[in-house]
Amino acid sequence: MEGVPSPLRIGSPAATRKPSVEQVPEALRVGSPVVEHGNPPLQSRPSLARRGTSGSDRLSQLFPSRPASVASISPDLASSRRTSYPSPLTPAADPAYRIPRAPAPPSFSENTVYDPSPDPFDQRHAQPALQSSGTKRLLDRLTSLRSARTRGGEYNKLENAEEGRAGRARLRDVEEVDEPVGYDLSGYDGLPMKKFEAKKVASTADSIQAERDLNEAGYAAEYERLEAQLGAGMTSVVEVPFSHQPQPEQKISHRRGLSGVDATAREDAQKEAEKTGEILAVAAEITVDISESFGGADFETRSVLTTGQADSDGSKTSYYFPEDPDMPSWRPFSMGWPWITMLTVIALAMASIQEFLCQLSMRRAEKQDGLLRFTKPGELSTIQYFTWKYAPVLVFVIYGILWQISDFEVKRLEPFYQLSKKTGATAGESLNMDYLTFMSWLVPLRALRHKQYAVIYSSLATLVASSLVPVLQSASVNMYPPKKEREEGELKFIRIDPNWSRAVSACLVFVAICGSVLMYEMRRKSGLQSDPKGIAGVAAMATRSHILADFHGLDTAPLHKIHKQLRHRRYILHKSSLWQGEYIRNGADRVREHGTDPRPLMLRLRAGVPFISFIILFAISIPIFMFIDGANTVTETIPFLLTALATIIKLLWGTMNCDIRMLEPFFILSNRRAPPRTLTLDYTGTNPAWLPIKAFLNKHYLVAVVGIGSILTEILTVCVSSFSVDGKKFIPGHGHDEEANPRKGSDTRYNSDETFRSFWISFALVIGILLCLVSVACLVYLRRSHKFMPRQIGTMASVLAFIHQSKMLVTFVDTEKFTSAQMTRYLERQGKTYALGWFSGRDGDDHCGIDEEPILAPYRYGVDWTKTRVLGNQIGTWEHY
Repeated sequence: MEGVPSPLRIGSPAATRKPSVEQVPEALRVGSPVVEHGNPPLQSRPSLARRGTSGSDRLSQLFPSRPASVASISPDLASSRRTSYPSPLTPAADPAYRIPRAPAPPSFSENTVYDPSPDPFDQRHAQPALQSSGTKRLLDRLTSLRSARTRGGEYNKLENAEEGRAGRARLRDVEEVDEPVGYDLSGYDGLPMKKFEAKKVASTADSIQAERDLNEAGYAAEYERLEAQLGAGMTSVVEVPFSHQPQPEQKISHRRGLSGVDATAREDAQKEAEKTGEILAVAAEITVDISESFGGADFETRSVLTTGQADSDGSKTSYYFPEDPDMPSWRPFSMGWPWITMLTVIALAMASIQEFLCQLSMRRAEKQDGLLRFTKPGELSTIQYFTWKYAPVLVFVIYGILWQISDFEVKRLEPFYQLSKKTGATAGESLNMDYLTFMSWLVPLRALRHKQYAVIYSSLATLVASSLVPVLQSASVNMYPPKKEREEGELKFIRIDPNWSRAVSACLVFVAICGSVLMYEMRRKSGLQSDPKGIAGVAAMATRSHILADFHGLDTAPLHKIHKQLRHRRYILHKSSLWQGEYIRNGADRVREHGTDPRPLMLRLRAGVPFISFIILFAISIPIFMFIDGANTVTETIPFLLTALATIIKLLWGTMNCDIRMLEPFFILSNRRAPPRTLTLDYTGTNPAWLPIKAFLNKHYLVAVVGIGSILTEILTVCVSSFSVDGKKFIPGHGHDEEANPRKGSDTRYNSDETFRSFWISFALVIGILLCLVSVACLVYLRRSHKFMPRQIGTMASVLAFIHQSKMLVTFVDTEKFTSAQMTRYLERQGKTYALGWFSGRDGDDHCGIDEEPILAPYRYGVDWTKTRVLGNQIGTWEHY
């Protein structure tokens, strides 16, 4: 430093500065810049010793930017200038910059007695010091006056009664004036005092309104709490990031069905999920190793609700689930092994009985005998005649109904069995699958395409047991000798045709095999806690995950568009809730467009008119076959013809019956203000014999009469099985009376297999049933053929698309384990009504679906409610300019 000129030494940042704490005034030690930065060399700055200057002047010397105090004693001019020693190279000059006067230093009171007044040295409340005491007195008196603004809120300084003014310590060389300091206490005004007068009694209407407001506030708080729990199950999902490892270039293939995550990562993720017992989320495509962003630290699993994903919306994220050791396995009794075992044993027993009767008939035929013998049918007792003519077909019809009960349940619950598999199922195999509204004889083909074998075995067994076996049975029992060889006085015999009988036995054995394999298939676990009845059953499963996000924009979309949007993901039923599963980059399911008509095929007029016409033609054909000469030869040649035609009517009616059952809850919702019981209403799995009674009790009369029609079709099949005679012989006066006309021949009434009473009872039943079916069918197409839905229903995806933005979803939080009865009672306690139409969703936009009342508008087919008004968030956009 010796070689550096003295002007350059002053203020050098390299100079070491160490303050002398003992020489710094006590008021400036704490937080003082002098303490923090140190002192300059002695030859560069004035001495810290007091030379008749105040503390503020000393601060002004140390900090030139500080303004001078107007109340401090002015030092001489020489001591207040900032000068520097002249350089040996440059002559000294008087600097133009002069240090301004510093403000008066604060006074620090040594009094420690509690003073309730604010700190006078708080910069927010302190008043600036004045030069003149007279001016201060005048202004102080003005500030202490009461005004309309403050209303007595300003008060003078509060003195301490215990301490006198003489005890206060004063700063030396500082002029202090014992004047009170005014304070503005207007901001501390309390609540105005209430007047002590008689209170006005609130009216009853005001009390009711206040209680109503309080209840609405409680409901709003509860709604917000429940809404926050939608998708709460995703908090247990952890995201496992995988660093990108470039793979060697491979030949491009067009294989479908590959996952968005490669096979190795998929297997590792599934193993990790099973090992940890947690749900893992894996992004479909990660192109960088993002672990470097964390300083090379190990990447820990993170919650998907608090962490960003590779795809912003999570639409390409795959989810892997551990195996549930306590997976529930609820199934209805008609799908349990006791019921299916019973059906299998009955099939084998009837096949054995059929073969036994065939063998017995063949042995008796060798002896010119039969199972029954008579000269004319009137000789048989009522029990014998009924056992011969109606009992076999009736037994097989009832057996077919028992299979229908199981078949309905298997078709209804098969999507849940697919979802409960280890890796779930695609939407085409589960959410978009509909067997109930599909043509029953085509169901096995659809099930075979998706390899859902339980449906194949169940539907085949039902079709054979309820349709084919009664037809074959009606042809296996015959009366001998043949009609042309019969004579009036000779014996007639009832025998079993071996060929038709063996066909019946083979069909029954086939049914038993299907039942045995079905029992093996029913070892699977359904993943259900209870019966998922109706809309509520599906809605309760969709509140713990983000599965509803996949249905965005599908409010009024037809089924093929829903399938197209959902085909890129697998879905799974885990812990009684529906979840998104593995992401599929290239979906293997082909999308077939079936049109946009929201009605099932059997409820459209193009199918209804031919169906009603067929019933009418069948009703007309029966009298033709019975009373027209030569026409009855057709029934004699093909004895099962009428039974086969009646079976076709039964199958078509059953399809229409399923459609009516499925549509009933939605039809009630479309009429607005539906009761809560509507959400759990489900007729699809109801016993056909109990269905009419249940529907009548619920006042759903159309469903009841259609259910009665299904029972009548079964009776129709039994009655027409005996129509193979010449009806003219049963007209009074045209039959042969043995006493009046001793003529013998094959054209008399007594040579047929009908009695006068049985013929007319059967004929009247058949015609009456057909007329009833025509009337009910006309009523069905009159009440249900119009379009009151945006799309066809019958699938879980269709229901989820209706409710994905519904506010009523908060009602189903934590209800996935409720039984149907518990869910019904729970909804009825809510006291709400529901409707199908346009409503304001949870996202603030208009949606079409099912929600609690009130809704914006009912649904009208072909009318888009969103185009009839403009929302607040759409104002100013170019679409609504």
